[in-house]
Amino acid sequence: MLIREAAEQSGLSAHTIRYYEKLGLLPHVKRTPAGLRDFSPTDVQFLSFVAALRQTGMPWKRIAVFLKDGCISERMNSREVSPAVVEERLALLEEHKLRLAEQQRELVRLDAEVDRKMQLYTQWLQTQPDGG
Repeated sequence: MLIREAAEQSGLSAHTIRYYEKLGLLPHVKRTPAGLRDFSPTDVQFLSFVAALRQTGMPWKRIAVFLKDGCISERMNSREVSPAVVEERLALLEEHKLRLAEQQRELVRLDAEVDRKMQLYTQWLQTQPDGG
């Protein structure tokens, strides 16, 4: 599929996909005879995951470390990937998951704080002569 469709399916813009490729964050994307990028479904899944890592706050440097060997999912089945590469990725994801859990706890705390403030304002408005 061409970059426009890959962008739609991954949730990224075509510009962002080109930028990721320029940074070397993407595996080698095949080209059509006309020289256009030709993304496979696996490429799109890979792009979506990169976007998810970024959206959840993983720093670019960590993403670059994670992606240095490209998309390994298909190569794992054919034993073309060393256990060390998989272990490194697993460690990065475990570390990231811990950060996400911390962020989630903080969001729950902040949500409760917002609820308390909303309740305070609602109660105050209800005590006003015009009924709020």
